[in-house]
Amino acid sequence: MLGQGAGVSAIAKATGISRQAVYRIKGDPAEAEAALLKWGL
Repeated sequence: MLGQGAGVSAIAKATGISRQAVYRIKGDPAEAEAALLKWGL
């Protein structure tokens, strides 16, 4: 959704995660991807 230009608030509302989490993912997408892989998601 970030790549499609959606706003942070819209992403948070659509996914059910906090705006802060969206900002963290936006700030370092590679770290977010690594965390998901680590958690097996």
